[in-house]
Order: sequence, then structure tokens, then C-alpha cells
Amino acid sequence: MLLHGVFRGFAGGVREVTLDASNLREAIDGLASAHPSLAERLRDERGKLRPHMALFVNEDDARLLGWEDAPLKEGDIVHVIPALSGG
Repeated sequence: MLLHGVFRGFAGGVREVTLDASNLREAIDGLASAHPSLAERLRDERGKLRPHMALFVNEDDARLLGWEDAPLKEGDIVHVIPALSGG
């Protein structure tokens, strides 16, 4: 997993985290376990992924791949990107 922007700071400056996961849900949960300070930034109090981030598997938007059920295979790169807003 590649952490972008502010997410790196919450992971102690780490840019890349290697995990074994068969889908995006397992990868996100593994990331939160490896870096507990990210847990509340990834999921809300109901356990839903927060809308203020974008997730990509390689170059594909995870929302189009099944979101948390998006399958992962060895070598896939999951990008965790803080969403930008404003106008």
C-alpha cells in the first residue's frame, strides 16, 4: 500500500506498507493494525470507510472494482489518497 499526503504523517512518515490481503477490506484492516493511528482516519465510528479518501488498486478507482470487496493479487499497489475539496 502506498500512503499519500497526510496519511503518511499518521503512519510515522512511512510511505509504503507491504501486506498480505485477498481484498481491499483485508488490506485496510491490516493497515489499521500496523499503524493504529490511522484506524480512526480510515473508518468512522460505524466501521464504514470515510468518504474523505480515495482508494485505487493500481490505476483503477476501487469504487469501480467493488470497493472493500475489490480483489487483490500479489503485486497490486493500493493507493490511499486523502481527498481534496473546496472550490
